[in-house]
Amino acid sequence: MTLYTISARHNQISIQPGSWRKTWNREETRKCGVIGITELRKLDLEGEVNPIFSNWVDTNPELRRELEQPLLLASRILENAGLPWISDFLAHDVFTKNYPGRKPSCRCSFTHSTAGSGNSNEIVPQTIVRHHRAAWASSELKDEWIHTSENQLRGEMAKAITWQLDQDMFRERGWVGYTCRHPRNGLPLDELDQYETIQSWDRRCGDNKDRELAVLLAAEFPTKLMELRRQGKQHGEEYLLTAFMAAVTILHELGHAVYWKDRRALTEDLREPFYGADLQMELGDSFIASIFGGWTPVPIKSLAQRKELNFSEGIAWKQSLSWDHHRFRPKHRSHYSIPVDYVARLFTEKCWEEAKDDHLRGIIQPRTLEEIVKNVGLDVQVTVNREHATAAIPDFHCTGQGWTWNRSPGARFRIPQYDGYLCPDLDLPIATDDVIEEPKPRPPLQPSPIITSATMNTALLTPPLSPATTPIPRTFSSEILDSLRSPQTPETRPEMFPLPPRRHCFGDFKPKRIIVPRYEYDEKEKEKRKQSTPRYVKLAKEEQMPLSPSRSEISLNELRFRLSQLLGVSMNEMERYFEASRCA
Repeated sequence: MTLYTISARHNQISIQPGSWRKTWNREETRKCGVIGITELRKLDLEGEVNPIFSNWVDTNPELRRELEQPLLLASRILENAGLPWISDFLAHDVFTKNYPGRKPSCRCSFTHSTAGSGNSNEIVPQTIVRHHRAAWASSELKDEWIHTSENQLRGEMAKAITWQLDQDMFRERGWVGYTCRHPRNGLPLDELDQYETIQSWDRRCGDNKDRELAVLLAAEFPTKLMELRRQGKQHGEEYLLTAFMAAVTILHELGHAVYWKDRRALTEDLREPFYGADLQMELGDSFIASIFGGWTPVPIKSLAQRKELNFSEGIAWKQSLSWDHHRFRPKHRSHYSIPVDYVARLFTEKCWEEAKDDHLRGIIQPRTLEEIVKNVGLDVQVTVNREHATAAIPDFHCTGQGWTWNRSPGARFRIPQYDGYLCPDLDLPIATDDVIEEPKPRPPLQPSPIITSATMNTALLTPPLSPATTPIPRTFSSEILDSLRSPQTPETRPEMFPLPPRRHCFGDFKPKRIIVPRYEYDEKEKEKRKQSTPRYVKLAKEEQMPLSPSRSEISLNELRFRLSQLLGVSMNEMERYFEASRCA
C-alpha cells in the first residue's frame, strides 16, 4: 500500500499532481518502435469470424473482404479476453428490482429521466456490478456465466445485430463507429436515435424484450486498407495499425450493444450506466479497457486534427480512470506508445498457437504496463519508461471561466466535484471513500451446519460470540466483509444524505465531513501532536482504523450506525424519523 503525504490546501492547481503536460517526441516514438519500422509483417490469422460479427448488410463485397483480418482479430480477442466483461450483462438481468447496481453509486448520484414505453427510471441500473470478479463466486459458477453469455452472443444477439459501413459518419461527425438503437432503415445520421424513433421501433418488437440494433463502422477503415494494398503496402506498419484500430472499434461498439439490446434500457436522455469502478460513463471504453488491462488504444495524432483516417504517426495506450486506482481527475491523461511489434504479434496465427500453452490473455494485455497501473496512485504524471514513449495529454481546455473537461456529448464523470470545471485558483480536495460506493452483489447463503451430539456438546460449552467478534472466512474480500458485518442487506441499506446542489464552478464547494468532538488534552499532549508526522491518505478501500485522539474523523455511515445503537432503534426507523422531520 503506497502512502502519499497530503500537502497544504492553499497550493495552486498548477502544482497539483497530474497537471504536468508532456507532448509527444517523434524521436522517442522511433526509438520505441512506434513508427519507422521497415520490417515487413504479414497478417495471417485463420479460422472463422464469430457469428456476432458476421451479419453485414448493404456493404460493398470488396470492402467487406478487406475487413477479414480485423474481424478475425476481434473474434480472437472477444473469445479469449472479452467474455468475462460481457457476462456481467448477459448472464445477469441488470433490470430486475433486486439488482444491486440499482443503488446510487455516488453520494451526489445523477438521476435518469423518465424512460419511455411505460418504463420508469427505477429499473435502469446506476452501475453494472462486476460479478465476474466476485470473491464469493466459484470458478465453476463464473465459467457457467461465460458459457451462457457465449451462447447468447452466437445465438440471439447475432441475429439481432446488423453491421454496416457508413460513408458519411467520419467526414461529418468525426465518428469511427456508432451503435444505433434501432434498425438503420436508410435513415440519415441526423434522424438516428431520436427518442420517438426508438420508441416506435420498440413497439414493433411485440413481446420480445430485445431490440434490433444497427452498428455502423466508418467506411474509411476498409477503404484505407484497400488503398494501401493497391500501393503494395499491405505488409507495412500503417496497414497493420489501421487493421488493429478497426478491430478495436468493432469491439468498442459491441460493448455498447450488449447493454442497448434490451428495450428496458431506454431513457429519454439515452444515458448509460457506469461499469464497475470506472469513473467515466462510456461502456465502449470500459469494455476495451477491461480487455487491455486498464488501457484503451488511441491514435497518437488526433483524427479530428487530421480530418482523415490516418495512423501513420502511430498509436498509444490511453489511461482509463478507475476508482480502483484514482481519487481525482487529472488535468492531463497519461499516454504510453504501442510498439508495432505488439500489434504484429496479435495478427500472427503462430503466436496464438504458441500462447495456448500459456494464458492467452498474456499476449493481449500489455505486460510492460502492469506495474504502472498498480502504482498509478495519486500522481498520474508520466514516468520514464524504456519500452514506451510517453505523453501527458490535456483532459481539460481553458474557457476563461476555468478548465473545462473535454467530455463526450452526454458523458459524465463519477466524482461530482471534478465534473465540469476546474478552478485554477484552487487545489481541489482528493476524493475519499464516502464520495463513491460501488454496488456489490449479495453474498450467497451459506449452508446450514449439520448438528450432531458432538457439535451440540461443543456449543453448550462454548460461549456465544458477539456479532462484532464473529469470525469471517478469510476467503472473502474486504468488500464482502463489509456487507456481511452490516445489519442490512445491500437492497435495504438506507440512502445516504444528499449533498447541496453542485455548481458550475465549485471553487467554494467542498464535501462536508462529519467531525466528532475531540478529547481534551493537556499541554504535553498538544505539543506531541504538533510534532507528529504528516497525515496520509490511503489509495484503496481498506478496513477503517479505530478512532484515536489523532484521528477524530469518521464516515457518515459509521456515525449513523453508532447513533442507531445509542438510541436503541434500527437504522430504518431512524431514517423514517429524519424523513418525517424534514417534511415537517
